[in-house]
Amino acid sequence: MNPTLFISHGAPNIILSDIKSKKNIKKVADTLKIPKYIIIISAHYLTNDLKIINPSAKEIMYDFYGFEEELYKVKYEINSDLELTLDLISRLEKQNINISIDENRKSYDHGVWNVLALMYEKLSIPVLQISIPKSYGINELINLGTKLQEFKNEALIICSGGITHNLADMSMSFNTKNYAEEFNTKIINIIENEKEDELKNITKNINFNKNHPSSEHFLPLFIAYGSAINKKGKSFNSEMLYSNISMESFIFDERKDIKC
Repeated sequence: MNPTLFISHGAPNIILSDIKSKKNIKKVADTLKIPKYIIIISAHYLTNDLKIINPSAKEIMYDFYGFEEELYKVKYEINSDLELTLDLISRLEKQNINISIDENRKSYDHGVWNVLALMYEKLSIPVLQISIPKSYGINELINLGTKLQEFKNEALIICSGGITHNLADMSMSFNTKNYAEEFNTKIINIIENEKEDELKNITKNINFNKNHPSSEHFLPLFIAYGSAINKKGKSFNSEMLYSNISMESFIFDERKDIKC
């Protein structure tokens, strides 16, 4: 069985850096067996209803601005797969999950390719990207993750977002803002101790809105949690950038013989 990863992807120029998070993500990737394919959920792909990327997808998008010119020259080979896409749709529909191909989505956002480029210098397996439906509440996102469990023997599930994501309050200070540190610590405690009720009620936390003026970067964590067989996740990367941007990342269903 393949694990599930939740990765806080941070800024897209992480791939040009030499920071601890980049090294830790690669370190975990090196411990994992290469799956048949990857199922990935990104905070940057929201739709009204559940969608899957067009199986003809094979391009990356530079869906960001204001970064180094070098970043816009990065190339990364990536593609979907028609047979696997149709199989995923069929198997989810048998579990009463309605999902359809997004004919207009033919490229991968940076929440996908940026993370995969950190993990794999070259990617030789298909990548199926599933959207985050705006119509889903927390329980429905967790349930979607639960339905994805049956794919874990063949696919690696990656959920790409951010434990904190308040871009308006970033700074170049090396001092972490209290609301970000407190919230990050809270999430580690929830995930590493399987506190499902607290996770389901996390939007009521006093620091949630301070860290998430909009919630899309936190939503992938619910799907990751749902897809886990063993609900006790393990942090494999802790770093705070720009005073409030957490790179906290978790692995669920880690093989017992792997040390991250």
